[in-house]
Amino acid sequence: MTQPNASRELFANESALTSAPIIVADNIRTPENIGSIVRLLANIAHSTLICVDDNELNLRRIRKTAFSAFNDINIMRRTPDNWREVIPIDYTIVALETTPQSTNIFTTELPARMALVVGNEVHGISTNILNQCSLAVHIPMTGPCKSMNVSHATAVALMEWMRRMSTNGK
Repeated sequence: MTQPNASRELFANESALTSAPIIVADNIRTPENIGSIVRLLANIAHSTLICVDDNELNLRRIRKTAFSAFNDINIMRRTPDNWREVIPIDYTIVALETTPQSTNIFTTELPARMALVVGNEVHGISTNILNQCSLAVHIPMTGPCKSMNVSHATAVALMEWMRRMSTNGK
């Protein structure tokens, strides 16, 4: 991993978490996808991205895609064994994944305090992490392609959350 700039701690500490949605990125491989998610989070509120991964992150490419939003979002790195430790107890962990138990994101009540788990570009959310989620939602797709880029799916989910929170007066 690239060393953080001495003038700014790159990976925020846990006390920086807010009530905005937290994104848990499970083993996302493409730095541009992570950078796009950082930008999405900055569009909604000052928030947190937790990268669950044992591999190196290409911070230069993430920063390039995230642009100025890189400085607005708390980015933490955790392993598959300790990521839940930084999720506040009053947050509901929601998987964005098509499973036999998942429900339509547009008709499912979304929690105001949500940690949204998004998965790897090829394999989705790992079984271990998926089993730790309280709820699974999917984006309905009626066309012949039944998958979306992870950053696009995250955008749909975050905008739906924001629409619901503003509609509900939360």
